Amino acid sequence: MNWLARQTRFWKSNVLVCLLPVLLLLLTGASAQAQPATGKPKVDRLVMGLIIPYRDYMRPWILGTPDHNIQHDPAFEWLFEVDVSSGGYNPWLAKSAEMAKDGRSWRIKLQKGVQFHHGYGEFAARDVVHNHAVWCDPNYPGRKDPTTTAFKQGMCAVQRVEVVNDHEIVMHCKVVCLDLLFYYSSASSMIIFSKAQWDKEGELAYETKPAGTGPYIFKERQLSRYVLYERAPTPHWKWGVVDWKEIKMTWNVEEPPRFAQLLAGESHLTEINKDLADDAVAKGFKLIRSRQVAQQIVVAFGGLYFGTEDKATNRYTEFGGTTGRLDLKVPWTNKKVRQAMNKAINREELLKVLYKGRATPTYVMGFYPDLPGWDPTWAKRFPEMYGYDPKKARQLLAEAGYPKGFKAKAWLYPFAGAPELVQVMESVATQLREVGIDLELEEADLAAVVQPKARERRANWYLRAGPPSKKAVESQIALFNAGKGQPHFFEDDTIYKMWEDLLQMSDPKAADAQLRKIGNYKFENFEVIPLFDVPIEVVVNPKIINDWPFSGWDGGDIGHTFLISACKQEKPCK
Repeated sequence: MNWLARQTRFWKSNVLVCLLPVLLLLLTGASAQAQPATGKPKVDRLVMGLIIPYRDYMRPWILGTPDHNIQHDPAFEWLFEVDVSSGGYNPWLAKSAEMAKDGRSWRIKLQKGVQFHHGYGEFAARDVVHNHAVWCDPNYPGRKDPTTTAFKQGMCAVQRVEVVNDHEIVMHCKVVCLDLLFYYSSASSMIIFSKAQWDKEGELAYETKPAGTGPYIFKERQLSRYVLYERAPTPHWKWGVVDWKEIKMTWNVEEPPRFAQLLAGESHLTEINKDLADDAVAKGFKLIRSRQVAQQIVVAFGGLYFGTEDKATNRYTEFGGTTGRLDLKVPWTNKKVRQAMNKAINREELLKVLYKGRATPTYVMGFYPDLPGWDPTWAKRFPEMYGYDPKKARQLLAEAGYPKGFKAKAWLYPFAGAPELVQVMESVATQLREVGIDLELEEADLAAVVQPKARERRANWYLRAGPPSKKAVESQIALFNAGKGQPHFFEDDTIYKMWEDLLQMSDPKAADAQLRKIGNYKFENFEVIPLFDVPIEVVVNPKIINDWPFSGWDGGDIGHTFLISACKQEKPCK
């Protein structure tokens, strides 16, 4: 038996031992719910058992991240919706959108008759102006904290929102904004709050009793425990009457108790690794996958801060800038070392043991076959440049000056939608050890430790596994390569200039070619250790839940919670 299979079997056995006290509840716990008449949900309150705790506030601009946005999903809406099946952009609070020929403005018509919760009136153009200004005006009256999120660069590429009338606006951009629909969609952070509430009650009302337009209303929060929503008293303007009287979002970063809660009927859905998911399905639970690829599993090299800071053009000035951050003593600042580390990874084994074959290869982080910029030659070139070859890996390390390898560190932490992430990092560390690279593994809190160090470009000497979400390609380059977000995976002046040039291209064909050029630069520089494109898998109790159509593209990857449908028949909904 190979090392990874032994490691996984050992881990799995220990988890199951921890769960023995609750396994007997499987026969009774999930079925202990009161059985209503056919045609009605079997429970009033849907309980979601998720992985990562949300920020303890509703204002999405405070140390913001789209991963935080699942807590807004039941109660709020965006201008555009990521389609649950195709991944395209549908009108939502927007009714239609048309881009100008020069790509620098969009004319958007808004829905009529959409009401905010708590009597705050009809959604209108003033609310779009307000929410844009909250994010993008550094001196917006009433806002106490600065705004930050992964996609602020793109959201605030809109320089001005012109009001034509109450239900029509024109968004004017500083640069060509081909991806505006993405930046104002449910995949991003421009959530529509009520201006009338802000004017009447002030910013903190968005915490205590926020008024959205979604099919659920925010009810209460217990800090670090849960967020609770209740169904709106009237049918929703778009989704009608949703199935659950309440939705409760809970979380637990530890996998055994999260699985135990599902088995005991304390939650009705959860995220668990594929070994446990397969066990659960064998016991009668149901597996639901995102309709599209949701994430890319990669291992990032901390410290690739090659970009030079330029305050005149705002290049690499964010989060303290790049000056003094690059440490050339870090071995993987040498491209040969990055290639060696890639060729030390047995992806086939990781795919088989950790992902049970339910994933596809990632070739370039942030690029997907169905999005602009894709190069079909990557698949053909990948085996030679990245493929598993320990002998070649050792040769490359020797050529780079590390014939005996080296020591470094790696962070371990769980992440929403990616229950295998800790195992991935542990497994990669074991494979790297075979070529002389010894990683010290550190358990770390993502929000308190990893993200601040990454944001400030102080992640030298650390590897970290991550699941970048499927998003518009340009947004991924801005976030991971152009310094406009906190990860700072691989930054240099060449890629920054190519990204700047991209933002001047209004011809979609030219933009597609430029994205491909950027993708090849990333591919040839071994910016990360790319592993797999994966959907998100959720295990649900089929006696309670019928289905959950979600794309995997939403801000927190998991979204469209209001589309979780109840099983209304006596038998489980398989």
